[in-house]
Amino acid sequence: MAIVDARGLQGQLRDKKISQLYYVYGGDVLQVEHSVKKLIKAVAQDMDSVTKFDGAALNLSELADEAELCPMFADYNCILIHDCNMESMREDQRKTLRSILEQVSEATVLIFYVTGFDIYGGKTGKNKKPTAKNKTVIDYIAKNGTVCVCEPKTPAAIASDIEMSVKKRGCTIERGAAQLLAEECACQTLMIQQEVDKLCAFVDGGEITCQMVRDMVSPHLETTVYALTRAVTNHNARAAMEAVDELFAMRVETHYLMATLSGCLVDLQRAVVAKQNRRTVQDVMQDFSYRFGFAVENAFRDSRGESAKHIARCLKLLCDAERTLHSQAVDERVLFEQTIVEMLR
Repeated sequence: MAIVDARGLQGQLRDKKISQLYYVYGGDVLQVEHSVKKLIKAVAQDMDSVTKFDGAALNLSELADEAELCPMFADYNCILIHDCNMESMREDQRKTLRSILEQVSEATVLIFYVTGFDIYGGKTGKNKKPTAKNKTVIDYIAKNGTVCVCEPKTPAAIASDIEMSVKKRGCTIERGAAQLLAEECACQTLMIQQEVDKLCAFVDGGEITCQMVRDMVSPHLETTVYALTRAVTNHNARAAMEAVDELFAMRVETHYLMATLSGCLVDLQRAVVAKQNRRTVQDVMQDFSYRFGFAVENAFRDSRGESAKHIARCLKLLCDAERTLHSQAVDERVLFEQTIVEMLR
């Protein structure tokens, strides 16, 4: 029938368009869980009336029996299957499951949803799609039911949602502050929700400003690393060391921290080279399969006056530091700080 996002699913449910088969997954786990809750509310009396299966230990015989039942005191027989990874099943099990899906009774609504494993198998960018065996089931349900994909929205789209959420709490927020909050939280719904609750409690019916977001929102790894990147490219030692302090306060593993910093520098390198060759943000997004434009737009903005040679030197210093990290017994923080100081020179 369809592949929709969370809003599209909500529209279907509002119009009473119920499918027998659903598959809900995506990078925004909170959206996945909220979408499943809305589904259950639309087709079941309460959670107690839902038959739940653990997908990691799925009993196919019991599932087959449940899928053929007709409800006695409800409109639908609702079945919920959590984290069924087809890659972990034998071929005969996958065939049996497919046969069950083909024979689901008309009064049954069967919902698969994924929150506990990476359905993309580590793939990103234009290659970010469900792994082959999971995709087979998803494609079948897309044809015969509804697939809901819950991916993070763009900051601009999320800013509108934030404004509505803040308004419901009796407060207001500057448009710029709403978009800044989305960017600071890397467009993750759960983190945004927590920060909105905190900010609304603080202003108590007043207005949330950009400065409040900067002062009160908990630092996020990617945004703090990007602040460090800007400080390095601007040769701002004080800001760089403040960012380092924040990052180590998060207790992030050093090798992951270096990888994230490398990614930010690569964004800047691409922006510098693109501008030298008169290419646009859209060109870079297409050539390197960026999902969101704000990362590229920020790189174009922050790379003003920067040289590809300096960024390449910074990347080499990070590479050398990581080699040292994995080959010698060193104080990881000292190594990282020394690397940043070298970048600043």
